[in-house]
Amino acid sequence: MIQKARDNQLNYQYITKENQKKDILIHCIMHDIAGQLSGINCCLMLLETENLTPKAREYLEIAKKQALQEEILIRDILNAFSAEVTSLESFTVDADMAPNVLTSAQEVIQLLSPTFVLNQVQLQLADNIDKTLDWRVISDKSRLNRIIANLAENAFRHSPMDSTVTIGLQEEEDSIVITVDDQGSGVPPESVKHIFEKFSQVGKSGRVGLGLYFCRITVERWGGQIGYQPLPQGGSRFWVRLLKPKPKTEE
Repeated sequence: MIQKARDNQLNYQYITKENQKKDILIHCIMHDIAGQLSGINCCLMLLETENLTPKAREYLEIAKKQALQEEILIRDILNAFSAEVTSLESFTVDADMAPNVLTSAQEVIQLLSPTFVLNQVQLQLADNIDKTLDWRVISDKSRLNRIIANLAENAFRHSPMDSTVTIGLQEEEDSIVITVDDQGSGVPPESVKHIFEKFSQVGKSGRVGLGLYFCRITVERWGGQIGYQPLPQGGSRFWVRLLKPKPKTEE
């Protein structure tokens, strides 16, 4: 019995090491591809300055869109890999260093609005947010921005033209709830329980299915929660609940 337990432990350690090697290899490959893709994007940008025929310019636009899709795919893979690694580490945040989620939401809106407007979808902040409140949450700023952006981009992909995506904030006793609402068709009931799993896809999005997975494992690392609910008037709401930092006097 003892020998069998030792063998199982050794097998577990071996499998763990092999998985780590695989993950490191994937990470290195993605970084190499990202570097080459940056070179391709630079060449495409230079081509825009050339005197191209209408047909050549049409092909250029197709190439730019395909390159953008590949760039998003690589970013999702690297984000998920990074989140899986850091999820194994402890996480603490000083109350004075906790990021302001309202500021993050405003930055994401400023960053993504041009793309939304170009496709006739409006991205806005809910008008009932009290901007005088303390909107700090336990998180780190770069990943917090990435999570809000992921949820907004996800809503954008499922939004019809002339619709609106709204980012809202709600204060609770010990936490802050971030909501991202869209006016799309919603998530099919059979897909709801899988949407935060690795490689899960809703419909034929053409994506690898890592964006919401990255959001989930990152939020859970911070001690928060993430979820989905259909809206009564149609559309989807993705929400994230993050804890407020405790004042130093309460620690």
